[in-house]
Amino acid sequence: MIKLVIDSTSEIGVEEAKDLGLTLIPMKVIFDDEEYLVGVNLTNEEFYQKLAESKNLPKTTQINFTEYVDAVRPILDAGDQVFAMCLSSELSGSFNNLKLAQSELGSDNFEIFDTLSVTFAYKALVLEAMKLIKSGVTLAELKSEMERLRAKLRLYAIIDNVKYLIKGGRLSQGKGLMATALKIKPIVAIENGKVEVIGKAVGFNIALKSFCKLIKNVDLSRTMFSGHAEAIDKAQKMIETIKDTLGLNFDKLCEIGAVIGTHAGPGTVGVVYFEK
Repeated sequence: MIKLVIDSTSEIGVEEAKDLGLTLIPMKVIFDDEEYLVGVNLTNEEFYQKLAESKNLPKTTQINFTEYVDAVRPILDAGDQVFAMCLSSELSGSFNNLKLAQSELGSDNFEIFDTLSVTFAYKALVLEAMKLIKSGVTLAELKSEMERLRAKLRLYAIIDNVKYLIKGGRLSQGKGLMATALKIKPIVAIENGKVEVIGKAVGFNIALKSFCKLIKNVDLSRTMFSGHAEAIDKAQKMIETIKDTLGLNFDKLCEIGAVIGTHAGPGTVGVVYFEK
C-alpha cells in the first residue's frame, strides 16, 4: 500500500489527516520565545489572534532531516511504500531535508515529490494523489501523474493587507505605504514554485473583477477550492462573484493556516483548481 506523508502547510489538520490515513508532520511557529506546533497546540483562530497582537512577525521553521526519517521509517518497516509530498522547495528548505532522508533510508519504496506549491493548492494535490492511490497505481505511476497534474495546478489570491508582506520583507516599506494609502490589493499566483504578484487593483471589488479574468479552462473533474485567512465574508463574496461571472462553483472552503498566514496576513482570499 502507498502511504502519503505530508506537512501542515497543506492546511490538512491533525484530525483530518488521521481520518484520511495520512502521516502529517506539523511545522513550528515561534512568537518571540514561544514555540507552537501548527494544529497541535495552536489553532488557526489562536494564531490570527496572536498575529494581530504581536509587534513582530512570528518565525516559521522548516521540517528537519530527523523528523522526516522518524515519520517514514516505521511505514517502510511495516512493508508499505511512501510518497512524501513537500511544500515548494522555492519557499522552504524542507525539501532538501526530505531528499537527505530519502538518501539515508535508501529504499526503492520511498519516493518524494516537490509540490512547487503551498496552502490549499498543496491540499488539492494531496487529494488528487489519494484518488490515484485508490485507483491502484504503482509508486512510479503516481509520481509521473502527479508531475503532470502539478503543471496544471493554478492558485490565485487577493492580498487584503500588505503590512504582512512588508513585515516579511516581501514588499518594501515605501511601496507598502503607498499601496496602503491607495487601498491597493495585490493579486498573487504561484509561479514556478514562488509566490508572484501578477496584478494590482484599487479596492477589493475591483480586484475581484480582475481576479475573475484569470480563471479559465477549469477542469471540473478535479479538486477545486476557495481559501481564506480569517475572511469568511470576503471568501463568500468571492465565491458568489465567480459564480455570477463565470458560472463556476468554488464553494469548498479551506482555511489558510499559520505558516502561510504569517506572510499573507488575515483577509487574504483565493482559489485553486486544475486546468484541463
